[in-house]
Amino acid sequence: MDNIKTLDLSEIVEGKLYGPNVELFGRFTFLNKASKNDIVIRHWINKKGIQIAYDKGVSCLITQNPQEDSIELAEELNFPLIVTDHIEYATAYALNNSVKKYADNAFKMSVTGTNGKSTTSHLLFTIFSDLNYKTYTNTDAESEGNTLIDPRVSDELTDFYENNDKIDVITLEVSEVQGWDDKLMKNHSYQMINALEADVAIITNASFDHMNLVESFDELLYEIEGAARALNNQNKETLLVLNYEDKNIRAMQKAVKDNPKVKVMYFGDYDENNLLDISYKENIGIYSKDELYIKYEDLPFTSAHFIQDIMAAIAVCEYKMLNKDDVILSLKNYKPLSRRFIKLRENPVIIDDFAHNPSGIQLTIENGSKLGDKLFVVNAIRGSRGEDINEEIAEALAQTLKDKDDYTLLLTCSKDVVNHLNTVTDSELEIFTSTLNKHNISYKIFDNLEDALINSLDLASQDDVILLLGAQGMDPASGILLKNNLI
Repeated sequence: MDNIKTLDLSEIVEGKLYGPNVELFGRFTFLNKASKNDIVIRHWINKKGIQIAYDKGVSCLITQNPQEDSIELAEELNFPLIVTDHIEYATAYALNNSVKKYADNAFKMSVTGTNGKSTTSHLLFTIFSDLNYKTYTNTDAESEGNTLIDPRVSDELTDFYENNDKIDVITLEVSEVQGWDDKLMKNHSYQMINALEADVAIITNASFDHMNLVESFDELLYEIEGAARALNNQNKETLLVLNYEDKNIRAMQKAVKDNPKVKVMYFGDYDENNLLDISYKENIGIYSKDELYIKYEDLPFTSAHFIQDIMAAIAVCEYKMLNKDDVILSLKNYKPLSRRFIKLRENPVIIDDFAHNPSGIQLTIENGSKLGDKLFVVNAIRGSRGEDINEEIAEALAQTLKDKDDYTLLLTCSKDVVNHLNTVTDSELEIFTSTLNKHNISYKIFDNLEDALINSLDLASQDDVILLLGAQGMDPASGILLKNNLI
């Protein structure tokens, strides 16, 4: 950090300073990683944490939830502690500080929306890396770094710069909605993308998710649209990439229509009477305007939602005028993130997918059911996420399965693998099953994930397909199957 004091920082994050007003020099980081002079951002802190920070020589600690007598101990030690009601303000400031310091001239991309964030971000990371750009991404298989809850991105940018001496490109996955304890962290995508000082914002789609945090679908759309609004703050040429097939996303161009510096590109279905910037013609390939960009047989995967992710990535490649042959080669060799429609086994086919909201559920079942004779769906109920999202997921399952001739639905609470943050509550289980009952959808319930997985394989024949769907409750599935010598 350069030339800022704790009192100034407390005002920026709308917090209160306890302790001295001292100049700050270190990096923003986590308590367990902190060294002398660093600034720690931590959602909660107790007396023990304050003592650890003091002993490490941390120059300041910022928190939203001081517990026990942590404030009193900080004052006793004359240790700078900032308490704010908005920890995201601190994390956004930290992100912007690292961007300005280490990646001011980098090409900075952001991706948000309900589905496809991780794959689109990872596609862009792979393409730019294959083209020899020093590229940072926060995307990984679990997508735990796409928030402003902690300073992960700021900290990783510092590490990346120190290891590579430069940052050419950043591709950032951004959670469209964020919060905790059923409290919305307002304007999350706007804040994170604005802090990045993004050159590009991609909005993939919008469907029901995080409904325990927002009061309506309109509020969800407003949060997602924050990505577009963030571009209005950048005093430079920027790009907004929108999914034309999602009418709610298509309409978000209105957020930048009065800004001549924002170029809007659309991706969607091919229509010779309404040529989009990037479009897909079934079984032919992806087009840039009216020119075939990549043939169908060269696509790394061909399910509908993946094709949308590829189109979004190609839009950026065309905007940057990247070499087409190099991009195609990168796409042909692309290896997806884990749990993104990954085939774990043949005979029967087992597909593992991070389908954790209604639209993701529907897309995965529609694409996966084509891969075998009988369809088996193993779905992990979303624990501690509220009744609304579970009702929506159950409704999506019911609407998708009701027209299937032969299916078996196995539900699991995954009690053998989840922690207290992902435990299925009685009310969540009740709303899930009652919704299925309303539509006369038959199902089996298993307390444990392992039992559900083994049962699905006992029931399935060699020519059938098993879909493993869900978020945290399904994450350990491949490990369990491997342990039991089933894959």
